[in-house]
Amino acid sequence: MRFSVLGPLALHVDDRPVTLTGTKPRLLLAVLLLSPGRTVATSRLVDGLWPDSPPASAVRNLRTYVHRLRQALDRGGDSADRLVHDGTGYHLRVDEDELDLLRFRRLTDEARRAARGDRPEAAAELFDRAVELWGGHPLEDLADPGTDLGANVTALREQHREITTELFDLRLRLGQPARVIPSLRRMVAEEPLDERWQAQLVTALTLEGRVAEALAVYQQARRGIVDELGVDPGPTLQGALQAALDGDSAEVRPPSGWPAALGAGPAAPPGPPPSPQALPMKPPSLVGRDTTASQLRTIAEGIADPAGTDEHAGVVLVSGAPGVGKSSFSVSSGYDLADLFPDGQLFVSFDSSDEPPRGSGELIRELLVELGVPLAGVSEDIRERSAALRCALAGRRLLLIIDDVDCAQQVRPLLPGAGRSLVLINSRQRLLDLDVGWRLTLGALDRADAVELLATIAGERRVREQPEVFGRIAAACDRLPLALRIVGSRLVTQPDVALPGFAAHLEDEENRLSELAVGDISVRGSLSVSYQALDVDARRALRALARAGSFITPASAVEILRLPRQQANRMVEHLVQHNLLLPVDSDDPGQHFHLPELLRLFARECVDAHGRPLPAT
Repeated sequence: MRFSVLGPLALHVDDRPVTLTGTKPRLLLAVLLLSPGRTVATSRLVDGLWPDSPPASAVRNLRTYVHRLRQALDRGGDSADRLVHDGTGYHLRVDEDELDLLRFRRLTDEARRAARGDRPEAAAELFDRAVELWGGHPLEDLADPGTDLGANVTALREQHREITTELFDLRLRLGQPARVIPSLRRMVAEEPLDERWQAQLVTALTLEGRVAEALAVYQQARRGIVDELGVDPGPTLQGALQAALDGDSAEVRPPSGWPAALGAGPAAPPGPPPSPQALPMKPPSLVGRDTTASQLRTIAEGIADPAGTDEHAGVVLVSGAPGVGKSSFSVSSGYDLADLFPDGQLFVSFDSSDEPPRGSGELIRELLVELGVPLAGVSEDIRERSAALRCALAGRRLLLIIDDVDCAQQVRPLLPGAGRSLVLINSRQRLLDLDVGWRLTLGALDRADAVELLATIAGERRVREQPEVFGRIAAACDRLPLALRIVGSRLVTQPDVALPGFAAHLEDEENRLSELAVGDISVRGSLSVSYQALDVDARRALRALARAGSFITPASAVEILRLPRQQANRMVEHLVQHNLLLPVDSDDPGQHFHLPELLRLFARECVDAHGRPLPAT
């Protein structure tokens, strides 16, 4: 029996295919094959087969699909005990030679051992055999694999990317560029933003003496990166360009930092480590953050001071409610503080738009590439990758921004140890379980700053002519930078709009959230991300508080939430940690909390799990 997951899902006996029909039985087989040699819990199988909402009969249905899978195995002449139930779940017994995934893992492990043992030819041949096992994208014929199975497929594709990259590195070190150029052309066509593959293609063409083609490849790659990402290529691709410009193909070697043991003859002397300038485009204007920016400057100067006694990196948490401009503040500050951190400025983000959040290992890989660290020999184990990153950052003065952090566990593996680096962590949450040196909290702008931000976008003349109207617009935006930028952008395209009417329309609660959108950016979308991060009880509490008003006290929370005082206090504290309830400085005795108006309107729109609006309390 042969099983295949590195491409379409398939079963074969000798060379004869075994047919397995039905979406659910095929999903069941896929989940079992991605956990070879291990028991998969019944609950996980249920989640894999019904990722959205399992039916009440899910376990009974699962038994039916197990029976159908056993029938298919039996038709192929397989033994009855191939698929067994051991009390907690199901176990599909698969030998190494029966599953392409297990053969792939064995070959890649052997290849890496050969590379570490200074046997590059053997390593390249083993990597070739591993890559040949792939018949396409993993499980590409499964239409809707669900979140759990989809995450496993994504991880497999990332492994394939790393293996092919290591293989190309080996072939280039061995002086065999012609063997990789066709594959590299195909891969950069599929993923034009992958700078390592682009750099390898530029280097391969240069080694072949085709320098003009190498320069054309670089220019096309650069245009795509600038157009799509708004940044210049990183040090790896720029290094490949410089090698192409420096001399003829006989003198060109792959960039320093690639595994020296793989090269024949004397290695090029190592140059200084790269100083990546990898921040996103600087925001056009940063208004109303002078005090916080001054605080951050003071912190940064203390960290970067060579005469200082503390040789450890400094970590600053920048938190705040959705839409307050955490990312804009950190990126703008990164540019302003670049003089203190000459070894480079880096930016990574856990956000992946509509996809599941990126993993810590993926971000570490991205940072290692930017820092010029060869990935060959770096394990996929998150602890080893984290150690490699700490080694790369040690002793350097570098600024790192980590954006869209959801929890402390996510970000801990990315934090440096020794060195004079500054790390800015942006999070919607206060991350009380994360040890940081400083905590900076961003809030809404004051009225004057909010109007000034509108003026920088919509035009100072219009604001001077109708300051009161713009004050009303700023108030309707909750003085929230995201909302103000959206409104400012809309006003730029409507130079003749009647501003009093525009303000009145925006002040109408029925229209407000719908009006605060432009292109693919919206206040509603930003608030939804924070809302979806809450558990069911916290969502219910937020909706109840939203229907009660904008100001909350511990006593009123007990009444509104209909919970015992201790539970109500914990729920309020939970929402404060998510920056959805904001503490209010007040001369009155006792604590007061404010629910921002835009968040209150959003929460009132939300419905319970059954699709019904929450009744007023």
